[in-house]
Amino acid sequence: MNIKRPIPIADLDSVAWWSAVSRHEFVCARCSDCNVWRWPARAICGACGSMTWEWQELSGNGTIASWIVNRHGFGGAFPLPSTVVLVRLAEQDDLLLPGGWAGSADGVDLSVGLSVVVGFEDIESEGGDSDQAVLSWGPRHD
Repeated sequence: MNIKRPIPIADLDSVAWWSAVSRHEFVCARCSDCNVWRWPARAICGACGSMTWEWQELSGNGTIASWIVNRHGFGGAFPLPSTVVLVRLAEQDDLLLPGGWAGSADGVDLSVGLSVVVGFEDIESEGGDSDQAVLSWGPRHD
C-alpha cells in the first residue's frame, strides 16, 4: 500500500499563503500600519491591532533556530528518519517558520545558527495530482 503524505488544510487566514507556496512563492503577511511581519497569517496584527495587511515576498534566507529528527513512523506517510527544522527568518528576529530539511535525513549536518535558504517540495494528494507544496529548507551556500 502506497500512503500519500497529508495535504495541509488552509483556513480563511492562510489560504493565500498556501496558494503562494503551491506556486513556489515565499510570502508573508505584513501589517500595513506597523510593518511587522506575521506568521501564521491572522486577521489582526498582534503588535498594533490593525486589521490591514499585505502579502509581501520574503528573501527566503534565515538561520536554524531548532530541529527535531522523527525516527518513528506516522502511518507510513513520511520517510524515516524525517527532519523538521524551525527557521528564524532574516526579515524579523521573532519570525520563525517550520519546514522540512533538504539536507541529511538524520539531521547530522544541522546546527543552531546555520544559514539556510527556502526551497519547496511538491506533495501529491490521494488522487496522485501534485496539489500542494510545502517548505523545504536547505543549507545556504554563499
